[in-house]
Amino acid sequence: MLKNHKLISLCIGLGFLLVVEKFALPVPVFRLLLPALLVYAGLVTIYNRRYLKQIQKYNIWLLLRPLLLMLSLFGLFFFTLSEFFQGLFLLLGALIIVVFEMLLGNQAENILLNETLVIAFAAFYSLFGAYYYGPNYGPVYLAGAFFASLFLVRSFYEFIPLSNKTKMVCAVAIGLFVCQLYWALIFLPFHFSILALLLFNFFYFFLILNYYHLFHVFNLKKLQFHFLFMAVTGTIALLATPWRIVG
Repeated sequence: MLKNHKLISLCIGLGFLLVVEKFALPVPVFRLLLPALLVYAGLVTIYNRRYLKQIQKYNIWLLLRPLLLMLSLFGLFFFTLSEFFQGLFLLLGALIIVVFEMLLGNQAENILLNETLVIAFAAFYSLFGAYYYGPNYGPVYLAGAFFASLFLVRSFYEFIPLSNKTKMVCAVAIGLFVCQLYWALIFLPFHFSILALLLFNFFYFFLILNYYHLFHVFNLKKLQFHFLFMAVTGTIALLATPWRIVG
C-alpha cells in the first residue's frame, strides 16, 4: 500500500471526477448521485484509515480532512452554474484531491494551512450558495458553518504542542465567530460568491492570529499586516461586484 499510494491517490482523484461527471452532468440525478458520493467517500475514508495506520500517523482529525475536502469541493462544483467553469473546476478539483491525498499524513504547517484554506473557501461558498437557492433551511446552513469551521480549526491545530482542551476551546471560539458572521453576511445584497470570500477573509484572520497567539509570537505588526491584507482583498471583492440596496 505504501509503494502504491501515489497511484491510488491518482485513482481517488479520477474517482471524484467520474462520480460527479456521471451523476451530476448535465443535470444532477440526486437519487443516484447521493448514494454514489457516499459510497465513494466511504471507500476513500476506509483506505485513508488503513494508510495512516500503516505509516503510524493515524489520527481522527487527519482522517477527517480528506472527507471535508471532498464534500466541500463537491458543494463548490454544484453551485458553479456555468458549464465551462464546472468542467474547469472538475479537473482542478480532481487535481487538488490527488495532491492532498498524496500528502496525507504530512504534518508540515504550510501544507495543512493551504489545505485548510481550500476547504474553508469551498465550504463557505457551498453554504452561501445553498442559502441563496434554499433559504428555508437557514438554521441548517448556520450549523454547517459552525461545524465546518470547528472541524477545520481543530484538525489544523492538532499538531500544536498544547492540551486537547485548549485546542478544542480555540476551535469552538472561531467556529462561533464564523457562525455569527455567516448569519450577518446573508443580509448583505451581494452575490453568494462575494459573501463566501468575505467570510473566508475573516476565517483566515481569526485562524492565523490565534495560531500566532498559541505559539506566543503574536505582535502588533502581524495584526496590522493581516488586517490590512483582509481589508484590501475584501475591498477589491466589494468593488468588483455590482450591488444595490433593496428597499
